[in-house]
Amino acid sequence: MTQPAPRLQSWAESWWRAIADLGRATNERREVVLQEVQVGSVPTLTYYALLGISELIAGFALIIDSDATLIGANIVAPLMTPIFGIALGLVRGDLRLLRTALVAEFGGAAFGVALCFLLGLLPIAVEATPGLLAQTRPTLIDLMVAALAGMAGALAMIDERVSPALPGVAIATALNPPIAAIGICLSLGAYEGALQAFVLFSANVLAILAVAAAMFLLAGFVTRAEMGSLRNVARRLAPAALGLIVITALLTSFLVGRVRELRIERTIAETLDRELAQEPSTALESIEFDYGREGLQVLSTVRTPRVIPPERVKRIQDALGAALDETVTLFLRCAMTKDVTATGTASLRPYLSLNGRVVEAPIAPRMRLLQQAEQLAREVASTRPALELIDTDLVEAPSGPVIVVSIQTPRDPSPENVSAFEAALRERLADPSVRVVVRRMESSDTTSKGRILYGAAHFDTSSDELRARRAIVEGAVRARLEALPQLFVTAIDAVTGGRGWSVRAEASCARMPTPAEIRSAERTLAKQLGEPIAISLRARVELVVTGARYEGLGGPTATPTSP
Repeated sequence: MTQPAPRLQSWAESWWRAIADLGRATNERREVVLQEVQVGSVPTLTYYALLGISELIAGFALIIDSDATLIGANIVAPLMTPIFGIALGLVRGDLRLLRTALVAEFGGAAFGVALCFLLGLLPIAVEATPGLLAQTRPTLIDLMVAALAGMAGALAMIDERVSPALPGVAIATALNPPIAAIGICLSLGAYEGALQAFVLFSANVLAILAVAAAMFLLAGFVTRAEMGSLRNVARRLAPAALGLIVITALLTSFLVGRVRELRIERTIAETLDRELAQEPSTALESIEFDYGREGLQVLSTVRTPRVIPPERVKRIQDALGAALDETVTLFLRCAMTKDVTATGTASLRPYLSLNGRVVEAPIAPRMRLLQQAEQLAREVASTRPALELIDTDLVEAPSGPVIVVSIQTPRDPSPENVSAFEAALRERLADPSVRVVVRRMESSDTTSKGRILYGAAHFDTSSDELRARRAIVEGAVRARLEALPQLFVTAIDAVTGGRGWSVRAEASCARMPTPAEIRSAERTLAKQLGEPIAISLRARVELVVTGARYEGLGGPTATPTSP
């Protein structure tokens, strides 16, 4: 006949059985625990050595913001036993154990603070890392964590089946980092931060102490005779209880303030994100805020391809003030970025989500139109080496959206090319109302020789004889062209192809030279130089005219002819 399967206990029954088992510790186990606590509460040289090593490791961990290093420091720290000695000394009325444990706990803490103070004075870069800042911002949550750590440590001490190593790490986690933070903050002159870290240390000590005392009483580690009267017990525990109440109230206040800060930060982030959605390729990077003389001051770093104009910052600032219902001063730190893929900008506002994937935040329809226009403009520019895309912008005209594409190129784009781009953009957007304006920025490359018309004339590696011949040709062509009425050569380059010289020149003039004049100059120069000459002249009708003479733009002058 098969035996029925044992009934599984509920979680409530399991907890109740665990609590009931605390009172069943044998007399032998009680004696062992008391002996371990008494021996471990003595501040020996080994105790201070281990504590000093653990605090230095914790100090380095806070400086470099390494959680793994901080765990190593907590493993070494011998802080659990002395605090249990304080708890047993208070509930049992053992003044000798209480005095010894107090010296070990707080003397060791002072020793750790001194070591980390010296560590902070070393010539190393000490910044406000997140790990260090976490020790200077205590809340009620830290008190709860310390209480749970004290409960785990007391259970491990009472029950011989549980190794006290891991609960010891939990208790050191609550005590070790604040001690290191106090010393580092003092060395840096951050006295407010040091005070906050001391509040955290005090809160953790009192929480662990209270829980440990209750656990030892519940487990029967203190007899009625050892406790004495209830009045004596209350008198011994009164300072710790009062301190715990004060600390709890203080940390509750800190927690309320932290919750308020989180609410403000969330409102700022949501408002900025909504407003920045109206800016092309702009995404929120970080937020910092503090209260000053003129209200809330917000410093926000944004990733953007352009500087956000002051009037736009003013509108965002007003939106923040309306959302928070208080005076806000906004500073936008613009980090210049461009989000580019193989064919251009693929996403205006990319973010790295909590699951590690790149996602696209919602963007306004207006910005999505600009995104597609920039995408197409980059695709077109990539096929034209002489064209460089500078910027794209969106203007709302009464007839519909107008995309302004700014390019840099030596030649004006043809109306046919602009029309083809406009048609392709309308097809991609499925919006026939979109218009395109191309704004050309003329590029001009100049060396010490002058403006580059032929690159070979400026970066030639030929012989000195050929370079000297080029100078003669350029000088002769310049002189012949400037013999024409009111013409001033502003740049000239000559290159040889083995069958004569090709010459490019730029000039400003009062009238446009005729092809016949250029052919005549070529024939004259060919006879003069003994080589064929082909001239390509870019002439502009632009002169500076004074009452005395004509002046070329950067060129020589000439006396005006009589009317």
